[in-house]
Amino acid sequence: MDYWANLTQLTKQAHHPALTAQYTAMQVFRDAVAQGQLPKFPLPRLGMTEAIAFDLLRENLPLRTVNTLDHLLRNFRQYIAYHYGMWAFVQQQLFATWTDLFGPQRYLEIAAGNGYLSYGLQQAGNQVIATDARTWQKENLTGAQPLLPIHQAGETAALLTYGAQVDAVVMAWSPDHEWNDAALLWQLRQHLPQLPLFVLGERYGATNSRLFWQLANFVPDRRLLKLNRAFPRFDAINDRIYLIR
Repeated sequence: MDYWANLTQLTKQAHHPALTAQYTAMQVFRDAVAQGQLPKFPLPRLGMTEAIAFDLLRENLPLRTVNTLDHLLRNFRQYIAYHYGMWAFVQQQLFATWTDLFGPQRYLEIAAGNGYLSYGLQQAGNQVIATDARTWQKENLTGAQPLLPIHQAGETAALLTYGAQVDAVVMAWSPDHEWNDAALLWQLRQHLPQLPLFVLGERYGATNSRLFWQLANFVPDRRLLKLNRAFPRFDAINDRIYLIR
């Protein structure tokens, strides 16, 4: 049985209002992404709490079933990433807040993947140039339908080609096993030091190289507090939005 069918069956079997609410939010999110759209709202925190687990065990739901359901809820990100190529779980509410806080700007997205971030910024009224080297397609063909036109270019080429045309650079979920992000930071400082870099990722965690986080100079902008409230954590990964010089 596949992930979604298993999740649906176990959620119905558990018949717990808190889990049903989580499942409904996941379904709405999944349906939007499957239709090539951005979800309107963020996800709630997914998974069992001790109180929910005790409720289910008191109702004689087997412990194995409880643990399996908890595992499925907490691995929704992996399911969406595999099927639709979405890693940073961005949504319309986030980009509305982003544009309210930082005003309409011209953005260059590096390593855009399927363009969820660029698409959201564009839909909120920003001008966007989305770029990606597309080398990941050799390893993973899943979700290879971008939401908007994406120029084929690696990080350095994209920066040197389009950097003079934008107000800021954005990068989401850069791999943690490559140093391209650190090279990008060096190129920015050498050639376009006036451009701020917005980074969506988990500091010293699931995204970006360790060298990148060591070299990053974080901008203490109070607007980020409100922006990150529109980008709430929903699983074990604590990805945030950072502004870096």
